[in-house]
Amino acid sequence: HVLCSHGLAVPSRAQLAGIIGPPLEECYRRLAPGVDPAPLCAAHRAWQRVRFDLIQPFPNSRATLAALQRAGHRLAAVTARSKVSSLGSLEQAGLAEFLEFTISAEDAPRTKPFPDPVLLALDRLRVRACDAVMVGDTASDILAGQAAGVKTIGARYGFASASLATVQPDWVIDDISQVVGIVGRSSAP
Repeated sequence: HVLCSHGLAVPSRAQLAGIIGPPLEECYRRLAPGVDPAPLCAAHRAWQRVRFDLIQPFPNSRATLAALQRAGHRLAAVTARSKVSSLGSLEQAGLAEFLEFTISAEDAPRTKPFPDPVLLALDRLRVRACDAVMVGDTASDILAGQAAGVKTIGARYGFASASLATVQPDWVIDDISQVVGIVGRSSAP
């Protein structure tokens, strides 16, 4: 929508998947080289605010988060999305109720792939890195988790899962429900 409304070329879905993960500004720098990303990001965020109705959770997300929560695991979200977008998306998907908090792009000095937001989440959860697991569907997610010293789970069911092949997460899953078994076998909470 944003690229088209600004008269810019719209890449294929596969090309878009290869760009998703870094901060929005970086994504638009890659999508529209030489174009100021600020107005593109502003248009993107404005469109997201009015289209939360498009958000759907991945299959088994609610049941998996509920099971992890019942088992005593502490859950938080770490995202490169803006606070308005991330909180609205989690609410729309019915997942916010399982999370203690969300770390969004505005909350840390640097966002994924840097470890800053993951380290902030660990601090707020009062959990040691060696006792934590990060689940993500982009290379940026896995790199941030690795840089923070946590075990990582790559989600192949996500939009940008092709990028996972290059970053070697500790585990790879095809369905979020598999997290329960991994966490149950590992020493992570």
